[in-house]
Amino acid sequence: MPRESAMFNTDLVPLTQPLPASIASGVGNILARHAYLDWVLAQVMYSLMEISIKQGRVILKLPRPRQYIAAVRDLFEFHRITADYNFEQLARRLEAAERVRALLTRSTYMRDMGSRPPRIQLARALWDPGPGGETQPEAQVVDRAFLAARRNEVDAALAAAERLRSLINRELRAMHEARRKNVRLDRRKR
Repeated sequence: MPRESAMFNTDLVPLTQPLPASIASGVGNILARHAYLDWVLAQVMYSLMEISIKQGRVILKLPRPRQYIAAVRDLFEFHRITADYNFEQLARRLEAAERVRALLTRSTYMRDMGSRPPRIQLARALWDPGPGGETQPEAQVVDRAFLAARRNEVDAALAAAERLRSLINRELRAMHEARRKNVRLDRRKR
């Protein structure tokens, strides 16, 4: 009589020791890049709201990517900035970067005892996989290619956010320069 296949890989056991150095450094680098991405996004918002970093830390928590994009668009409208920027692309890239962060921080690192040498796999989070987590495979091998692909997703979001930051800085600088040169608004001449 044929045996039924198991519902999950019984050779996967949770990793209780520290991650191997190569994997730990790859994961750490990705998370550090994501933290920098959050900083760039905060700088954009602080600049558009014309508040200091200290004030921003007190009152502002970065929302989910689509809400963030809506807020930035509203602030573009408020400042009458008409620059052409692909917000849809930024939203997709931010969502992908957010999925990567959730994947690396909320999943369980497992050791595949059935392979030689034992491979490290990432098992989907049991309770809150975060946005897009339902599409994550049950387990996936954490190797150099996997980490490089996740790093590329975060770097793509970071590049788009840095372009937005550069655009905002340029537009706001031009707007403030125009205000400064406007004689009607210059209180020093009165």
